[in-house]
Amino acid sequence: MISKRFQVDEENSNNRVDIFLANNLDSISRGIVQQLILDGKVLVNGETVKRNHLLKTNDEVDISFEIKTEGDDEPQDIPLDIVFENDDIMVINKQAGLTVHPGAGQKNSTLINGLLHIRPKQRDLPRYGVVHRLDKDTSGLMVLAKTIKSHTILTELIQTKQVRRNYYALVHGNPISGKTIDLPIGRHPKNRLLFCVKDGGRNAITHFKIKERYKNFSLLDIELETGRTHQIRVHLKHIGYPIAGDKSYNHIKIWKDAQEDELKIINDLDRQALHAYNLSFKFMNDELNFVSKLPKDLVKTCNKLEK
Repeated sequence: MISKRFQVDEENSNNRVDIFLANNLDSISRGIVQQLILDGKVLVNGETVKRNHLLKTNDEVDISFEIKTEGDDEPQDIPLDIVFENDDIMVINKQAGLTVHPGAGQKNSTLINGLLHIRPKQRDLPRYGVVHRLDKDTSGLMVLAKTIKSHTILTELIQTKQVRRNYYALVHGNPISGKTIDLPIGRHPKNRLLFCVKDGGRNAITHFKIKERYKNFSLLDIELETGRTHQIRVHLKHIGYPIAGDKSYNHIKIWKDAQEDELKIINDLDRQALHAYNLSFKFMNDELNFVSKLPKDLVKTCNKLEK
């Protein structure tokens, strides 16, 4: 049995309890949350409520639920770059092009299939121990839980913003300086597979500074304060600096003064130029820090850009 308690802050005041819990619990869906509410497994200030109950600042929300074994996804012998492992956690340096979870469009050849091949016990954990994810075409570091206890700890660390996540992104254009982007993100009104900056969306905060300048591009050093789906890609597109190679949020194929070499290498990128290079957090009194160098394909791309 897993039990969690949340205290509602001003940002989540006047939010429905089912939406609040679904947003704060990676391991269960909104539908499951609603069933738990019906079953009396959710309490607000010690009392049962309906799923559309509106929360107030400082309300205490308690939820209890059983962990169910994950589905019937098959193990596959897929190479995984494991950079650290102990009895509690595993840190993987994910390659670009590798989807994390099996889904309707892709049932096989995912990180989860490879994980089940080397560690079948992951099937006993919520979402196989995945506590955060990277997009298919983003490379870099991910931490996974190996036990229920470590899953609870890691989830709490992420929810309370105690995990530092840094990325490199190669973007079109030249920002004058680093900045903080504090803009809410929600589903795109016309394409439900995409996201956009919109009023009423979930709060999202991205910090960046400039690591390297090129004539037509910039390599940014980014730190996430929140972790919304497609957050970096959406934020950078919104302020006019889309990520190179991002086929969903960037449709630039040619630009002013483009050189033949750099035009070809950018347009030939088969993924977005986004890499999670640093992961830092305190786990059970140990300060952990992991670094992944910029991968070869992005180094090659940067080396061909005109300065």
